[in-house]
Amino acid sequence: MKNKQKYMLMFSLIASIFIFLGCTANKDVNNETISENRNSIFDESIGKISAWAAYWNLDVDEEVSILGSQLGSVSYFEAYFDNKYEIIIPDELLKYFNETKSENYEKYITFVNDVKKDDNKFSLKDINLLKEILSDSELQNKYVNDITSIAINNEFDGIEIDFEGIKNNIELWDKYIEFINKLYYYCEKSNLKLRIILEPNTPIEDINFGEGPVYVMMCYNLHGSSTKPGEKANPEFINNLIDKMEKVPGTKEFAVASGGFDWDENGKTTSVDEKKAEELLEKYKSEKKRDSTSGCIYFEYIDESNIKHEVWYADKDTLNKWMKVISERGHKVSLWRLGGNKF
Repeated sequence: MKNKQKYMLMFSLIASIFIFLGCTANKDVNNETISENRNSIFDESIGKISAWAAYWNLDVDEEVSILGSQLGSVSYFEAYFDNKYEIIIPDELLKYFNETKSENYEKYITFVNDVKKDDNKFSLKDINLLKEILSDSELQNKYVNDITSIAINNEFDGIEIDFEGIKNNIELWDKYIEFINKLYYYCEKSNLKLRIILEPNTPIEDINFGEGPVYVMMCYNLHGSSTKPGEKANPEFINNLIDKMEKVPGTKEFAVASGGFDWDENGKTTSVDEKKAEELLEKYKSEKKRDSTSGCIYFEYIDESNIKHEVWYADKDTLNKWMKVISERGHKVSLWRLGGNKF
């Protein structure tokens, strides 16, 4: 009888320990969930986002860390061309890529039709480059091979093509689509993903896009360097671009942009990131306001030369507003760009 009571006591003690440990584990899991929810930078409904890291501003580790599991992929921006139309990857970009290879997000290398001249100045969105490299099948094949080889040899997960400035040149668009289709075929064979960046002025109705790549529409620069002051985007602008992209087959993503612009009364426009905008706000003791339609912050100041400025920019809340418009339409979001944000 005494032995039986002894065993019963031991059993009760062991059971109590397991119950306690189980409750503690559940408490830890719940605390982790709450912690993750509190640490989400953007609304959870938005899901994972893609973001660009540009070679001229790679001080982005803190932002990457803050985004955490919300960051699904990074596009390493940019590989450009020299005067002989050979592809160049900036040393600092390749170094940063190698330093971040082990990070738990997909990694793309972005190819852009910018040409670095012999005087080290750039010809941006160079159409002559595109006319040359897309002109015939042989040259297309060469650049398809060059691009895929760079991605494979450096162990990128995917390729991103950001050829801009084509506008309404349908003949050039046809050549570009032919190139994209070839590139996608070789990406499939090489187990590489492919993203194609499109500008808001792309004449989508006149272009026969092939199925396969992810097409990413730039939902920004509604106002910019060649316009009057205003927001980079607003919900109506974004929704119109989503509607415009319905003709494009396959998976589509939509990109929003951080930062903004500083317009002065003499017609000069300067790009600013959020940190720079906040520095100006503090320096000139200006009063910031939030535009109810776009969600952007704006303010005015007068500089040391007595020149009046107007600044519009996006902060975390602005980006969240725009991203939700996209996610509510059932699409994924990309962010231009990392660097200079105050998440």
